[in-house]
Amino acid sequence: SDLLHPGCRIALARFGMDELGIARAIAAGELTSPQKYENVWLFDLRITGTGAAYRNTIDEYVWRDPAHYLNDEFLARCNGLAVIVDHPEHSMLNSEEYADRNVGSIMLPYIRGEEVRGIAKIYDDATVAILQNEQYSTSPGVNTGGFKAKTEDGQKLLIENKPDLLDHIAI
Repeated sequence: SDLLHPGCRIALARFGMDELGIARAIAAGELTSPQKYENVWLFDLRITGTGAAYRNTIDEYVWRDPAHYLNDEFLARCNGLAVIVDHPEHSMLNSEEYADRNVGSIMLPYIRGEEVRGIAKIYDDATVAILQNEQYSTSPGVNTGGFKAKTEDGQKLLIENKPDLLDHIAI
């Protein structure tokens, strides 16, 4: 019989882990987010949800087809995805915006339920403090286009296409 508590087993195993092992343990739910490893913090971030959502900042309903996101191809596109603070004014990054906003990158994307998530390496101390001490949300910077319509009661509706460009994830 095993006399070790499961939490003790993962705590002991963490001593031999590198950043990828720790990221995998966070994604598997074996370690909590965040975890500090040497000079970097590892955070579990939501990259995008799928299905129906309401975006109150632009008063719009949106449909994000899970088939476009919940697959290995989209996960591969998330590798190295820039993690930034606030979306750029013109929605996509350029050299200046990247230099001003970048705080880390996604190192291990994965799917949990109807969401695409990723373990991010965060290097910026101010961002770490925000993520640890304040409520935050994440939003992907994607070019999707799509079909705009109105619901029967006049609400705006966007049915997104498959993303042409996955540019960043904004905190």
